[in-house]
Amino acid sequence: MKKLLFFLLFIPFYSLAQHNESMKMDMGKASAMQKKTSYNYALLPRQINTGIAYTGKKVEYDLYVTDTMVNFTGKHRHAIAINGQIPAPILEFTEGDTAIIRVHNLMKMETSIHWHGILLPNKEDGVPYLTTVSIEGGKTLTFTFPLIQSGTYWYHSHTMLQEQSGLYGSIVIHPAQPEPKLKEYVLLLSDWTDENPHQVLRYLKRGGEWYAIKKGALQSYGEAIAAGYFKDKLKQEWQRMPAMDVSDVYYNKFLMNGQEKNYFKDAKPGEVIRLRIINGSASSYFTLQYGMSYMRLIAADGINVTPISVSKLEIATAETYDVLITVPETGAAELRATSWDVVGFSSGYFGNGSVMNAPEIPRLNYFKMMREMGSMNMSGMNMGSMDMKGMDTNQDTVPKKMDMNNLDGMDMGNMQGMDMGMPGEFNYNMLRSLHPTTLDSTLLPREVKLTLTGNMLRYVWSFDFKTLSVADKIIIRKGERVRFVLTNNTMMRHPLHLHGHFFRFINSQGDYSPLKHTFDIKPMETVTIEFEANEEKDWFFHCHILYHMMAGMARIVSYEGSEQNEFAKTGYKTLKKEDNILYPWFDLSVHSQGAWLSGNISNNKNALEFEGRVSWKGDYETETHLLRYLDKKQYLAFYIGFDYRKNKTLALANEPNSKDNRRVFDAGFYYLLPLLIRSEWRIDHTGKLRLQLERRDIPLSNNFFFDFRANTDKEYAVGFRYMIAKPFSISTNYDSDYKWGIGLTWHY
Repeated sequence: MKKLLFFLLFIPFYSLAQHNESMKMDMGKASAMQKKTSYNYALLPRQINTGIAYTGKKVEYDLYVTDTMVNFTGKHRHAIAINGQIPAPILEFTEGDTAIIRVHNLMKMETSIHWHGILLPNKEDGVPYLTTVSIEGGKTLTFTFPLIQSGTYWYHSHTMLQEQSGLYGSIVIHPAQPEPKLKEYVLLLSDWTDENPHQVLRYLKRGGEWYAIKKGALQSYGEAIAAGYFKDKLKQEWQRMPAMDVSDVYYNKFLMNGQEKNYFKDAKPGEVIRLRIINGSASSYFTLQYGMSYMRLIAADGINVTPISVSKLEIATAETYDVLITVPETGAAELRATSWDVVGFSSGYFGNGSVMNAPEIPRLNYFKMMREMGSMNMSGMNMGSMDMKGMDTNQDTVPKKMDMNNLDGMDMGNMQGMDMGMPGEFNYNMLRSLHPTTLDSTLLPREVKLTLTGNMLRYVWSFDFKTLSVADKIIIRKGERVRFVLTNNTMMRHPLHLHGHFFRFINSQGDYSPLKHTFDIKPMETVTIEFEANEEKDWFFHCHILYHMMAGMARIVSYEGSEQNEFAKTGYKTLKKEDNILYPWFDLSVHSQGAWLSGNISNNKNALEFEGRVSWKGDYETETHLLRYLDKKQYLAFYIGFDYRKNKTLALANEPNSKDNRRVFDAGFYYLLPLLIRSEWRIDHTGKLRLQLERRDIPLSNNFFFDFRANTDKEYAVGFRYMIAKPFSISTNYDSDYKWGIGLTWHY
């Protein structure tokens, strides 16, 4: 066993003669395979969009998209399947083949399929209303394109939120040159929610607390005091920052190949196997750890890299990695994919017998993360757009050590440049291309600077404070050397994906910076990518967290002078509307003294708000305001509205245009103060001024909240509620006019 592990570490430096002499499917052949399938950026195939002669072997698939019911959690829920399965079938090809894929939409709604990471003609890319016709219900669309690359890729719907419902699958393209045979498995990771994905996005828009409650990530004032972080909590809210989290959504399950647990019992003791790992989740990062020491990373986003040994591998949404692992001599070893919020995990077990489990990852300490971020130099940051997410506070796990004592027979001359340190946590600076990836240095790069921005309070995500619906295209020219410089001005991580292109991800490897099509960018980080503009027409560039993309974090990269795709000519306006959809929500409290209704219909810049109160004695009040947010941070909103009150039993009930009996038009503005207090400054058509301060949903404990409101009309109210489920709370309030009451609140 020790010799095998030693061989696994040093085999990339064996000679080719040793590889050819080996009769087993060992690591030597894995290394030879890697060398044969490497890419040089200068030699990456250029996709010709017109006049292609498809001469390769035709490989055909029929994909039938259907509505279905699934039960991942003990509850039957609606989902979308391809050929009756989730995930969809693995599509296998060989480099040089011509893919012919017929997508049959058997649903009543439209759908689409995007071939993630595949270089292909623009009209085959699969983004509806931009590159490819949407597949209407009952229709079939045939995709035909040559496979001019090899590696691990995947496919998924690009229609609204269908990907979250199960519409995703794997693609494996084997290299054209012969390669040594290794047993291999495809592992497709995903996340599952029992909720309708449209309701998930609506709930994120309304800023609901239930997901944080379920994950223990609310960070209430009571918890902060108990943990000794009260000043940090106060400082956080003084800077108008909501509570920290590393994931927006609470997921019921995390899946590997559609299951929580997978058993690969045909993996033989001591065998070296290849895992093609794909993060096909809607919005989750995963931390991968293997119970049998380390993993040997050999490819990223389908392209081979210099092998590195890692004990912990974080895979961002939409990335793919190929790794080599060794099956234990006895028993089975667990490969565990833990969600980035450490809420759950899925597992694959390789071998038979007693299980060698992967290391546990401790729960996140959100208050510690809050303090660390509070100690950062915040000067120049967009504090209004920060959501304080994504800090990596997972404690390091100690990798199992290799036997370094027996070095007999090793060619020490081949060790130069080898990662001699013990396997540790993966980071992008470890990725090194097998060949130089530099572009033509005689060309001055066209530099495009983009800042990732967002507003967690209203759940609006953007580049340079512009969502796709209002942003201009990013114009480039064919033949240019293009450089994107991206700065993440939010406190959440974002996996960004550029369609139709590979780019150099500039890291510490310099000329050997790796090629990727998807990359993670951390909070407050600046990343540079560059590529040769060798395409035409329009291509999508977006955050691959599904809910961020649908909330506006996307742009179109457009080739100047290139005629728009025929489908984009009519559909582009439809695509640009997707992030600006109106979302409604409301709260209805029915108490012993009366009922309170607050409602909101909102899109990116506008909102219609309604407040209504009625007592069981027949008194009632309504306020309706139409808002327009004015500044980038969305602290400031101007409004016009109407205030109608008829309080029959109160002191000023018979006095015209009093606070208890009036019908007035008003105008004013809202401004968000420190501590997330909303101030309202207004004047009505009679000339009366009013100032009001209110704060809702102050978290006192994990389920317990406090509200208050007071204004210069000498009206005030306080309320408490205990959240017992996502749609319901036990609530009580005191109103200066309607007095004390208790009852239930319904949240929608």
